[in-house]
Amino acid sequence: MTKIGIIYKEEPYFERIATEVEQYILKKGVEVFKNIEVDNLSNGEGLILVSLGGDGTFLKASQRAIRFDAPLLGINLGNLGFLTDVEGDDIFESIDRLLRGEFSVEEHDTIRAKINNDGDKYFIAANDFILQRSIDEKILTLKVFVNDFEAGTFRCDGAIVSTAAGSTAYALSVGGPVIVPNAPVFELSFIAPHKLSQRPLILSHSEKLDIEVFSDSRCYLLRDGVKVFECKQYDRFTFEKNANKLKAIRIHGKNFFDILNKKFGWGL
Repeated sequence: MTKIGIIYKEEPYFERIATEVEQYILKKGVEVFKNIEVDNLSNGEGLILVSLGGDGTFLKASQRAIRFDAPLLGINLGNLGFLTDVEGDDIFESIDRLLRGEFSVEEHDTIRAKINNDGDKYFIAANDFILQRSIDEKILTLKVFVNDFEAGTFRCDGAIVSTAAGSTAYALSVGGPVIVPNAPVFELSFIAPHKLSQRPLILSHSEKLDIEVFSDSRCYLLRDGVKVFECKQYDRFTFEKNANKLKAIRIHGKNFFDILNKKFGWGL
């Protein structure tokens, strides 16, 4: 039996919208869980997740979606809403279509970051991982390995490892390419590199990327924009394709290039 999990930012405006959506769904005879209640579920059987907010809320909800192997519908109540499928004006019409099963699911690859070769110490990202120096620290020195082969040493303010879907996030702002979301690749980009020749690198899903913090500068690992680990010298991070995919619900069947043009003004 279907159950709906609603993920939203705990601020008055979003709480009000979430309550309205909850009451609407309950009237349809469908069980509803919100925020922490979703986290407390024992399994994701029959679960469909709905995020109410912008791209940040969608990415937070994606962690639950990956964990429960549940499809996720993003409803944009924020500014850009590049990752979401539905705009705020269409909430209740879209909820009706969701409950009737009138949607498709688009699978996006995710990335796993393992720390110091410890199989129990890892994080999973839907968009990207960022190794970033503290604002008051000196430039980082990072050693990069591809399939255990030393590819180079780089001086920069940080590095971004992004999924194909995440290529239009932070990686794009540092000069990375736009990658179609279903491409079987991930990307390494550098933040403020010391040399102009340090360009982004595209890797296939069959490859393993390692980054070692060679300098003693204080830095952090961020997962989808959230700080998750404080790094120290000689910490080593292994990035690989993760087995679980993010299942994004598409109700309106938006084309990627329609979104790219509408949100980013990519073409004429």
